[in-house]
Amino acid sequence: MTTFPFYPSGRAGDYERYAAEYAFEQNEPTPWTPLRRPLRECRAALVVSAGLRLKTQRSYALLPGGGSAEVREISVYVPHDQIAFDFTNYDPREAEADLNVLAPVDRLKEIVEQGLLAGLHETFFSFFGLCPDLAGLAGGAAEVAAKLRDAGTDVVLLVPADHACNQTIGLLARAMERAGHSTVALSTIKEVTQQVRVPRALFVNFPFGRTLGRAHATALQESILLDMLRALRTMERPGRILELPYRWEGAVE
Repeated sequence: MTTFPFYPSGRAGDYERYAAEYAFEQNEPTPWTPLRRPLRECRAALVVSAGLRLKTQRSYALLPGGGSAEVREISVYVPHDQIAFDFTNYDPREAEADLNVLAPVDRLKEIVEQGLLAGLHETFFSFFGLCPDLAGLAGGAAEVAAKLRDAGTDVVLLVPADHACNQTIGLLARAMERAGHSTVALSTIKEVTQQVRVPRALFVNFPFGRTLGRAHATALQESILLDMLRALRTMERPGRILELPYRWEGAVE
């Protein structure tokens, strides 16, 4: 069972109940696209669910009950102070100080410079973490997958932000995998990832809004991304969730 030892007891209990009571009916087989070539020959793309957008882009259109099925495409070279946070179910302060906490574009560019990947798609894609419109989400995922396929992208890394993001990221990973991309997703609630049946997933027990740790923890951010790339090489079948060894130090509000 997923626990949340870094939160106050009341909040931790709420999230533990959410995890225990979560139910998702997944009737389709888990898609699986094996890695076709060495990672050093692969082009990668990043997909997140943090509800990010450029300040010059319009806000996400919200559904009547909350959430959104929209997606925003953002250059990996844009200055971070030009990015707005529309999905506010998580504490954005760490990510506002360092975008790589939720959208690790700088760390991925450094990994490309090290020769561990052949390239990084020039834009990343941000969905809205809460999305009850599954048909709309599937449509957006198909559009992104087609764009990445046309650009010659091989692998897709997916990063959630909030508890609700785990379902959204899982469904996006399945859609990308079905379209022919090898994917790997981070998970912050194992029960959700298990029921959605994400092809490749790594569990990291960090607070929401801090999926890759604290702001400017560059070594940790790189280590988590290298773990994700290693999973692309080593995981041989769908359905497993690898648990990363990192532990959050201290409490959060």
